[in-house]
Amino acid sequence: MEAIQRLVPEGLPMSLQVVIATLVLGVLYSVVTADRPFAGFPVISVNGKSPKKSWIWHGRQALTEGLQRFSGPFQVMTGTGPKIILPNKFADELRNHPSLNFNKAFAKDFMINYPGFEAHRLGLRNDSLIQDTVRVKLTQSLNLVTGDLVDETAASLHDVFGDSEEWTTRFIRDDMLEVVARLSSRVFLGKELCRNRRWLDISKSYTVDSFVVSRIMRAVPSIFRPIAYLFIPQSKSLRNAVRDARKLIDPEVQRRKAAVDAAHAAGEKPPKVADTIGWMYEVAKGHDADFVAGQLSLTMAAIHTTTETTCAALFDICQYPDVVQQLREEIIEVISQGGWAKTSLYKLKLMDSFLKEGQRHNPMGGSTMNRYVEKDLELSDGTVLPKGSRMMVASNFMDPTIYPEPEKFDAARFLKMRQQPGQENSWQFVTTSPAHTLFGHGQHACPGRFFASNEVKIALCYMLLKYDWRFMPGEGRPAPRSFEGTNGVDQKSRIQVRRRKAEIDLDNC
Repeated sequence: MEAIQRLVPEGLPMSLQVVIATLVLGVLYSVVTADRPFAGFPVISVNGKSPKKSWIWHGRQALTEGLQRFSGPFQVMTGTGPKIILPNKFADELRNHPSLNFNKAFAKDFMINYPGFEAHRLGLRNDSLIQDTVRVKLTQSLNLVTGDLVDETAASLHDVFGDSEEWTTRFIRDDMLEVVARLSSRVFLGKELCRNRRWLDISKSYTVDSFVVSRIMRAVPSIFRPIAYLFIPQSKSLRNAVRDARKLIDPEVQRRKAAVDAAHAAGEKPPKVADTIGWMYEVAKGHDADFVAGQLSLTMAAIHTTTETTCAALFDICQYPDVVQQLREEIIEVISQGGWAKTSLYKLKLMDSFLKEGQRHNPMGGSTMNRYVEKDLELSDGTVLPKGSRMMVASNFMDPTIYPEPEKFDAARFLKMRQQPGQENSWQFVTTSPAHTLFGHGQHACPGRFFASNEVKIALCYMLLKYDWRFMPGEGRPAPRSFEGTNGVDQKSRIQVRRRKAEIDLDNC
């Protein structure tokens, strides 16, 4: 304490001396408690930047150079400490390893003990409610919700893009975020709430606000985070979002509970449900559960990632116009013959391949399979991952031994791969493998990918048959925004759209 006092200029008011001393102590505390790299794993930096700045602002380059420079695992320094990057060859070895924990891998990234982070807290401390709702109820009920998705797609695209036959300029990320929020909410909450303006605003902003608050607070010494939280504007937005979501969703939950209880009292089967409010209630089996946090958690997982996928598909449509007519012909043939039957979306095999190739050629992330190491883990090559470390597996989208001419965009690439003997189910859009890990791999692969696949395909059927798309005249593909090795669609990205006459009536198929 005397050393700190010597650093404080004499003659200052006592209150100011206390403030300065507190700041000095806070900085010292943050230095002492800062995460250090793990011994035995090289740390990557690029362009003369510090390891942390290399990862935050040049993450994709850091991954690429790390894999080229080092023959085995290496480290990146993230905003929440070191993470070990493993080459893709370890993907199968680690995908279901009992010493690796999925939820704990993200625990440091979000401020789950603060108000407004209820959805993160539910997902990280007890994700069975969400996992079982999606993996069991939603995935097994995809056929039941197809009609709702078709209906909401038609309505939302009309509301967002209109019927003008002239080229109009759109900020495509905002537009698709609105569409996807409505589609997802139609299945999550039903027809009435999916068009409620306040709920749509919450579903679109909650994820972004929670990431903003987390990123800012991660940059603040932990001792000062409670104070920082009070002054970050998005903190209030998060608290208001949770409060308003409870006002909107709780009455509907109570109504559902009353209907189920009444049926049981009468000795009858409860009414059949086709949305996640009802499914969550069934999964909870009478136990207390925060259904509002559950809905916000679903929203976080579904809406922004599906928006990114759909925007990327539209960019590919603009960039590779030769594939557009082929996709339209497939849609016309399949939907004309089978309508929106259970098997129709499966039969859109060129579209399935087109979407998977888009993910491969312009992946959102260069690494996946985030895990926390719960005890020392020896790999097959003798490398030991230390207890308490966090790890990721690098992707492998440009391997020429798997993907001939990997730099080329081939919309039919995976369709041709599926036509090889015994490979029919190996290269679908939703299939994971070490060669294609964007949905993750193993038991923690994204459980909602089957729903997302159907959602995107239905949207593309409408967007291709009812609209033409092109880049802004004189411009190419909008540049992505990058952060910590992840590429996303920039909010300022613009493309143009105009109405066209559809060859078939998708609304009445």
